Amino acid sequence: MKLLAAILLAAVPWAAKAADAKAVNVKPGPPAIVSVQTRDFKVEFAGERAWTIYRILYNGEVVCDKVGFYGTVFAAEGGKWIGTGHTDGGIEQVQDLTLTVDGQPRELTDKASYQGHRAEIHKHSMIGPLRLEATYIVTDDAVLERHRYEATTDVKISTLYAFMHPWLPRTTEWMAELGDGSIIDGKFDNSGDFKLKQDPKWTALYDPENHRAMLAWYPTPLVGQGIKTGYWDKTVYHKLYNQIYSHAAVSAGTKFEAEVIIRGVESDAAAWKDAAKARAADTKARFTSGEIHF
Repeated sequence: MKLLAAILLAAVPWAAKAADAKAVNVKPGPPAIVSVQTRDFKVEFAGERAWTIYRILYNGEVVCDKVGFYGTVFAAEGGKWIGTGHTDGGIEQVQDLTLTVDGQPRELTDKASYQGHRAEIHKHSMIGPLRLEATYIVTDDAVLERHRYEATTDVKISTLYAFMHPWLPRTTEWMAELGDGSIIDGKFDNSGDFKLKQDPKWTALYDPENHRAMLAWYPTPLVGQGIKTGYWDKTVYHKLYNQIYSHAAVSAGTKFEAEVIIRGVESDAAAWKDAAKARAADTKARFTSGEIHF
């Protein structure tokens, strides 16, 4: 694939102190926002956030906002955050980046907006000692995210969030299907704690204001540590985290990956859980058949 943009950033040691990162005021990319529009989704990507997602709109309305960061963040034991918009411990060093829309190369320039049926962003970057290969795909009715990692040195990981999604705080309920097929659910109360904290096959949450459920479906359920998959229930967002490492030693050469597929469904409050289950089942069937694919 033709390289459209290469961002070569000054090296910042992954163990750098927060003061050093702030002193040079380094950002992991340019102050640019690029958007892609398909039938159901509009997704914005931000250069200053290492070309991760900035905002998600579904059927013309914001469902996941710019208040919080997306993508992967990492902190070594005793260290500070690195990844996306977090720069306290250093910056995510983006090495190469490409965008295609319906198979055609497109430029990643500020305020660029593209329409099509399938847009793909591919990037390689370093997050401290972790090599990341990231893929973001926006289709007519889904957003697909895949992160592949390799540890380049032995490292003690304090925390690694593979994905983050800051869903709107006006969402009121959540549900999830666990590995044994059981369904669990609950309500948000903006208490500041974490909800769910399991390794689900999928999870969904409901916004009664726009009568819409948003689904996060995992092709392979993520085996987590710490909070595992959990919603941070705050007044500013109901942020979905996928924590796959917590206070864990990882040896050089270790490879691992994480995938998630985001979809939406319109439903009234009484039927939203059945609608979410149906959308999850449809996602599984279409992914298995190859109709939805990375």
